[in-house]
Amino acid sequence: AKRKQVISTNASNSSVFTAQVNVNSIGQNIIGDAANEPSIGVNWKQPRNITIGWRQFDNVLSNFRQAGVASTSDSGQTWNFTGVIEPGIFRSDPVIDTDTGGNFYYNSLTNNPNFFCRVFKSTNGGAAWDTGVAAAGGDKQWMVIDRTFGPSSGNIYSSWNAAFSTCVPYNFTRSQNNGSSFDTCTLVDNEPFWNTMALGTSG
Repeated sequence: AKRKQVISTNASNSSVFTAQVNVNSIGQNIIGDAANEPSIGVNWKQPRNITIGWRQFDNVLSNFRQAGVASTSDSGQTWNFTGVIEPGIFRSDPVIDTDTGGNFYYNSLTNNPNFFCRVFKSTNGGAAWDTGVAAAGGDKQWMVIDRTFGPSSGNIYSSWNAAFSTCVPYNFTRSQNNGSSFDTCTLVDNEPFWNTMALGTSG
């Protein structure tokens, strides 16, 4: 995968403001690192609170990626990059979403010994994350959370490419308890893969 090192920090004009996310403790560029495949989640209760997850590389020549994450409480004007969720653990394909309570969930793939995912949860706006829970899964997983306030509100749904999975030939799972555990894998008809997911207004 191509990776781009961002050299600039902040820039703005009359209608657009940009800010670098993977910065050090004083908001400056980290020389030599790289990042790609960002996923963004916005706190439903506090929209100024945003979290971004991405594949973090220690340097531009490395192919070893980890679960990078940063959060903001001022609509992206400044960012707090606390490092990677699990230092030294190979992680890829980040997906972030939020529930109605404003909690963030970070679905991340690893490949040792096979393709499987963990879902990490943050209850403080993305500043800190728990140790995660096994979420089955596989390559290019996607995740969506029900925010309809209906009977299934809070359910977490995930689907992936079953050809590269911890539960071949299945390609779907869900959590019915706000991410505390995930159901046994099942099969979606016609075996879609490399998909995204959406929820209807009825849940």
